[in-house]
Amino acid sequence: MNFPDSRFLQICALLAGVAAPVVSLATAKAPPVAPATPEAVALEPVSSPAPGADPKGLIAVEGLTAESAAIHERKWCEELSDAIKRIGWKLDPCQRVRWQVGGFSVKGRPLMYAEFGAADAENTTLVISGVHGDELTPQYVGLKLVDWLLDHREELKSTRVVVAPLVNPDGFLTARRTRVNANGVDVNRNFGTKDWQEKALSSWKRRYRSDPRRFPGSQAGSEPETLFQERLVQAVRPQKILSIHSPLNFLDYDGPTALSLAKFPKEYVQECLRLRARLKAVSGGFYPGSLGNFAGRELGIPTLTLELPSADPRAAERYWKSFSQGIRVMIEFSMPKFSVRPLEPAPVPRSVGNTPAPAPGAPASG
Repeated sequence: MNFPDSRFLQICALLAGVAAPVVSLATAKAPPVAPATPEAVALEPVSSPAPGADPKGLIAVEGLTAESAAIHERKWCEELSDAIKRIGWKLDPCQRVRWQVGGFSVKGRPLMYAEFGAADAENTTLVISGVHGDELTPQYVGLKLVDWLLDHREELKSTRVVVAPLVNPDGFLTARRTRVNANGVDVNRNFGTKDWQEKALSSWKRRYRSDPRRFPGSQAGSEPETLFQERLVQAVRPQKILSIHSPLNFLDYDGPTALSLAKFPKEYVQECLRLRARLKAVSGGFYPGSLGNFAGRELGIPTLTLELPSADPRAAERYWKSFSQGIRVMIEFSMPKFSVRPLEPAPVPRSVGNTPAPAPGAPASG
């Protein structure tokens, strides 16, 4: 189902939130970096601690110091800025914001996020984009949102927004962009959901005919980019999640349904059903190992997936202009929280950023 731009403004205005449970976070490990240079700490800190402060942020990264974090940030900014320039976008992702390191990709690139607004705000939104490296327009919208948040900091004192605009840097920052990460895994099918073991691989073979672009991995939670998203959800504890993709041109809502009465309070389920009806959102179903399954179905956090109409980078600015007001309304809109039963997190590797060997039979990365 297609959603015209005007309807999106109404849809975002109705998005509700729910508090996720507090769960323990695994520790990521930072790869070694070269000695610092003066340029490594030249950026003006905006949304994270100043140089010399605790560099861990929301997610602890083993071995990460303020100096090494600044070096990783500088290199990430240089590589991302170069890619943006080659695409032809007029966008500077690092001019005013201090990014925080939340882990490392398969190839050792930092997985970055930025936090805006009041740290103790009850109205919290997590925004994720760049999950699939060949979906260019979501990448642009995620970065433009960061610019907007910087320009409207004074208006966000009662809200909190955490943005991870480039979840899959190895898929995006390469000559031949790929949906999957450097291990050939779709990091939106790799979450350790309860149905992963039974259904992930069989569904991939049956439904997608073993399409390499949708390979869920040989083990749940095997990919650092997936674990990065999982840790963000656990650490941020958002009332709502916005995940930006392309090019299917529809709005998908994941959350509790009437079938969830044994897990969630009746009043909460009724509210979610009322919300979904008012949203007029379609459900693409719960895919084994997807963010919507993990956050929406199992954690009970209303998760909105915005599928932009195309991945054409020439349309990126137009999409931002069309959807930015709706995204703002979604961020500012808050509804009462609901208590949900804690979810046991999937086993997490102790080290993130080291390059694991691809599973036997897994497709090669692009």
